Amino acid sequence: MSGLFGTLNIGVKGMTAAQTALQTTSHNVSNMNTPGYSRQRVNLQADNPYNYTGVGQLGTGVKMSGVVRVVDDYVTKQIQEETSSYSRHATKSDTLSQLEMIFDEPSETGLSAGFSRVYAAWNYLGSSPELATAKTMVSQESQTLTDTIKQMANQIEGLEGDTLYSIEKDVLDFNEKVGQLSTLNKQIFNVVIKGQTPNDLLDQRDRLTTELASIAGVSIDYDKFQGVKLTLDGNAVLDGDTIQKLAVQSGGAKGELELQGADGSVKA
Repeated sequence: MSGLFGTLNIGVKGMTAAQTALQTTSHNVSNMNTPGYSRQRVNLQADNPYNYTGVGQLGTGVKMSGVVRVVDDYVTKQIQEETSSYSRHATKSDTLSQLEMIFDEPSETGLSAGFSRVYAAWNYLGSSPELATAKTMVSQESQTLTDTIKQMANQIEGLEGDTLYSIEKDVLDFNEKVGQLSTLNKQIFNVVIKGQTPNDLLDQRDRLTTELASIAGVSIDYDKFQGVKLTLDGNAVLDGDTIQKLAVQSGGAKGELELQGADGSVKA
């Protein structure tokens, strides 16, 4: 379309594009402190030209090709993988640090020092069996060592209980987030099937998958509708409408822990 109406139409499209870009910028600023939010951008491109006889093609202004998130999917996946690895090693490090504090080695109150004092007391008794103080020393040092071992055993049992409670809490949190992710998958599908891009829903999806990766070493895959499929050690946790909820099971001769789904278990 050429002439005055064409010029006015170009102006309207330009103002509409600028208004949409301004609204998107306002949306970005409003969500600058929103966890997991990704900046959005309006993609603009030249509209299809008009063929004007004897002149050629005349521009018809600008058109919006979509509003997209400014994200790098590769970086997002790397963050999820490294978050899982970091959380796993951080948890192990924290537990081992508490065990190290319980044993308190090397120190004057540790087991090594206690055994050394008992050994020295028996040597003293062996060299001076007639002395009552030597017998008393053996009795006192043995009792002190016994008390130390009992105290450490109680602390280790307490640490075991705290660790089990932490695992149970993480499993409950994991199951809740998987349920939320399943709901998001349906919402994303309903938007994508219409040919639209659910930017804010995708941000929530990425935030949830990163949080799940921080709890367990899940493998994350995406379908053609940008929905998420989760697997844990080869077992499907979320696949379409199917959800495998996890549970903590303590049992066995060694009190081993298992993350158990409906059709199998994964030892942890």
